[in-house]
Amino acid sequence: MEYFLGVDGGATSTALALCDREGRVLGIGHGGPSNHILAPGGEERARSAVLTALNGALAGAGLESPAFEAAHFGMTGISRDSEPARAFAAVVAPLLTARIVRIESDASVALAGALACRPGVVVIAGTGSVSLGRDPLGREARAGGWGYLFGDEGSGFALGLGGVRAALHAHDGTGPSTVLETEIPRRFGRSLGEIPLLFYEGRVQRPEIAALASAVTAAAAAADPVAVSLVNTGAEGLAAIAAAVVRRLTWPDGTAAVAPVGGVFRAGSVILAPLKAAIAARAPGAVLVPPRFEPAVGALLLAMQAAGVAHSPERLALLAATWELRSRT
Repeated sequence: MEYFLGVDGGATSTALALCDREGRVLGIGHGGPSNHILAPGGEERARSAVLTALNGALAGAGLESPAFEAAHFGMTGISRDSEPARAFAAVVAPLLTARIVRIESDASVALAGALACRPGVVVIAGTGSVSLGRDPLGREARAGGWGYLFGDEGSGFALGLGGVRAALHAHDGTGPSTVLETEIPRRFGRSLGEIPLLFYEGRVQRPEIAALASAVTAAAAAADPVAVSLVNTGAEGLAAIAAAVVRRLTWPDGTAAVAPVGGVFRAGSVILAPLKAAIAARAPGAVLVPPRFEPAVGALLLAMQAAGVAHSPERLALLAATWELRSRT
């Protein structure tokens, strides 16, 4: 039997899935963050995350150490044929056997999953943010993804940081009153004044600040004006990078599907409604569509594609059904 492996590795967690040639998902595993492989401790962090996720998926599938026909890794901060990609390849080589191994960005697997390898654009808002698109001519364009100091507009970190900043300003009396002043420390489990100190000392990392995005979106849904402003600003930033990608590519029929992917969008209409309006204003041919598959399934699709396996409607339907089934167990 032929087996395929797909991995979506990010700044918060790593998701890994196994399937057979028919598209039947056999196992799903999860590990910790696997980003910044060239940073101190990055190689060990990536190895641990992938190994933990792989062991979980293999256990769920009832397999020990199969040889994979193809493995596709989509990793944050890695581009195809780059130094980080080569470093990551060296890390995972002892962990598994695969005839074909492909390593590229997490945005690529998000795009493949969201649109089932069809042309279109993905806008990602997780810990960070980025947009990637591929048009019917096969050309690609990208915008954003420059990290928390130079970009990441509308990301979980940007929203969480904005929420903390607004709460501190309300506390000091230098900004408007907001429910975030009490909601942020309640969600965080520490006093408001401790949060900046813990971050500066390195005892709190970016994913933990990004997790506070849900406090901001919840406050926005409850009509807190400060939170609404933060969410709308984030939506504008995400729309800007998505629209930039749409405009740089060619769409023969005049329309481009744009799929939102990432934890920020779990908030629903409070972020999706302003995003839809902002994208329409910047790129009239863009149409916001729900993502079809998770990024890890996108990685599976790319692994099968690398091995010459076609994405038939039957195979896609089986992937969808068995992913849903495995996700519940």
